[in-house]
Amino acid sequence: MMKSSRLGLAGLLAALLSSTAAASPVTLEEAISRALLNDPSIERAEAGLTRATAGGDMARAGLGPQAGIRAEVGALETDFTADSITQVPRSVGLQAEWNVFSSGANAAAVDAADFQYDAARSQLTGQREKTILQTFEAFAQAWLAEQVLNVADARVETFDMRLQETQARFDQGQVTRTDVAMTEARLASSQAQLEATRAQLAAATARLSRLTGVADANPVGEFSLSETGFSTFDEALNRVLIQNSDLEAARSMQSVAGSRLEEARARFGPSISVRARATHGEDMFFFFEDPISDVGAFVTVEMPLFTNGMRQASEREALAARSQATADVRNAELMLREAVSGLWGDIQARRLAVSAASRAEAAARLAAEGALREHEAGLRTLVDALDAENAFRDAQIARIQAETSLKIAEARLLSLSNDLETAVSN
Repeated sequence: MMKSSRLGLAGLLAALLSSTAAASPVTLEEAISRALLNDPSIERAEAGLTRATAGGDMARAGLGPQAGIRAEVGALETDFTADSITQVPRSVGLQAEWNVFSSGANAAAVDAADFQYDAARSQLTGQREKTILQTFEAFAQAWLAEQVLNVADARVETFDMRLQETQARFDQGQVTRTDVAMTEARLASSQAQLEATRAQLAAATARLSRLTGVADANPVGEFSLSETGFSTFDEALNRVLIQNSDLEAARSMQSVAGSRLEEARARFGPSISVRARATHGEDMFFFFEDPISDVGAFVTVEMPLFTNGMRQASEREALAARSQATADVRNAELMLREAVSGLWGDIQARRLAVSAASRAEAAARLAAEGALREHEAGLRTLVDALDAENAFRDAQIARIQAETSLKIAEARLLSLSNDLETAVSN
């Protein structure tokens, strides 16, 4: 009977595999590669980096000279004592200007643009890590749901066989109607769990498909990490505080705010510009139109004396922005400390859970094998052997669930230190 049970289980699994043949198989490496191309958040972060690059180029361009063409045409009516003259003055020329000294405003603008670029680059790196983590979790959950579904299918078959055995023993007068009813209830419960597991698999597959852009994605192969974390809590915390992308971006934005404050103060300081021009046109010269050409160079010194409160307001705004950026850095640090502390405790607990689940699985395997031998020797009933086999399946799933949860927790910690992409790719 136990051999027929295993043959039936093999046939059920074959039917399950044939039903999912239409699914699109995808490995973890493929899923991550597709997710990195499919996630619009990464596209948005890349656009932000391009924008920051252009901002830096614009700021640096302000340090050099600017040149252009200037053309002018107009109408001029001149009245004097004896007569009046109508003239159409025309001129065209070249003009160049260079702000050679701005009290540090232009240099501060360049620094702010560079820090903005650093922030955008950190945001892109952080978004890649978030996408990889989401894909890793989705792949793991879909893979786990398939394992649980296989066991749930086998459990239904086992209880169906147990019901047939219990019914036969009832017909022989060896058990009561209550035993039959209890077995029917357990069969119905296992069928309900099977359908719930199917729903969980559908949800997990839908999430993996959304992340990867692969319709009806079906996870294949193992998922693992080349490194599983850190040896001590302090090591993990220090690495996260040094390498976390969100914290790096917050620190860069704090530097941006500091540079903007310097720029705001310098904009109202003295500035020196050099300007050169060369023009040619027709204008009035002793009441007669005459071609006029001029070439000149000028040095302009400007120093604002009264700005009607604009300087003070600009400085207050920049100070407030710097205070906000400083608070953002502090908030990011506190959140990371909390996250690392929580994940570290979670990982330690889950490692113990994996160890306990492995021992329970080993014991359940021995019990199932012993119950099978005792059934073949006539010492136990088929019901006892089927119960032991179900207990082994439950222990096996408990161990798989514990290992999956541990891998997800370790991946979350590695993601905080920007090490997940390396750990997955290796």
